[in-house]
Amino acid sequence: MAGASSLELNHCTELAMTPGSLFEFTSRFLPTNHLEPLLSVYALKQAISTIPQRQLDDSVKWAKLKWWSEELIADPASPNRHPVLRALRQSGARKHLSNALLQQLINNAVMQIDATPDSDSHAMFERFAALGTTDIQLELALDGAEISTQNLNFLAAASRLFHMISSFAANHRSDSERLPLSILAKYNINAEQLEQTPYPAELTGIIVQLTEDGLDWFSKGMTDLEISPKPGLCTHLQLCWAMEKRCLAVIRKDVGRFLDAGKHFGPADAWFAWRFLRRVKHQPGYI
Repeated sequence: MAGASSLELNHCTELAMTPGSLFEFTSRFLPTNHLEPLLSVYALKQAISTIPQRQLDDSVKWAKLKWWSEELIADPASPNRHPVLRALRQSGARKHLSNALLQQLINNAVMQIDATPDSDSHAMFERFAALGTTDIQLELALDGAEISTQNLNFLAAASRLFHMISSFAANHRSDSERLPLSILAKYNINAEQLEQTPYPAELTGIIVQLTEDGLDWFSKGMTDLEISPKPGLCTHLQLCWAMEKRCLAVIRKDVGRFLDAGKHFGPADAWFAWRFLRRVKHQPGYI
């Protein structure tokens, strides 16, 4: 496999490498032969998963998802395929991904159209676990790896919660309308009030509660985590989990700073990532 062309790579980079995003940071630690497959997978996730959040009529969203559903199972070797799908094939990623797994991206997006807020944190966990498992399974599939269902569910839910929390950072479009109703009731506030500027004091308490839930889910997901057939696989995925957990701890420590300025990756994060990957390499099974 010669690798993806510059046209496809540039398209994937625009989709997946959002400045300041976690993947933009973690991709710096990827070996060259792993970057293209992961870049194409992340670009595909971004292209499909963001459709429900776009300011479009539902009929347009359904039409886009229908088009993607058909595109995913069409002849991958055709030059008429979407640039992201051409990158998937050219990078070698497509041969590791089943049609059923790719179609699950469509199913997840469909679930998000006109979705109602969760009733409580348990319902949020169940929804995040269901949605997030596909993201993890796509990356596991590239290495032909597996983890237990229990670890998968906790890590999937924790990662999804991390991304929800990140939406509340400065200059982002928050997911306040998707907060569990029980949390809104606890703080006697509604989603519209959370969008006010300056942000209401109640938002700080909500973010603290969410970060504590996320840290708990990450801890449970990382406990007795075994990646088969060998622990050294999926180091990028392991780094993402470690970085997301680290970010949640930082946010919980100073919610005000996070809400005002967001999260920026700096030298301390790079040092943490380098040491983490070094431990993974020298201590198989560690996370």
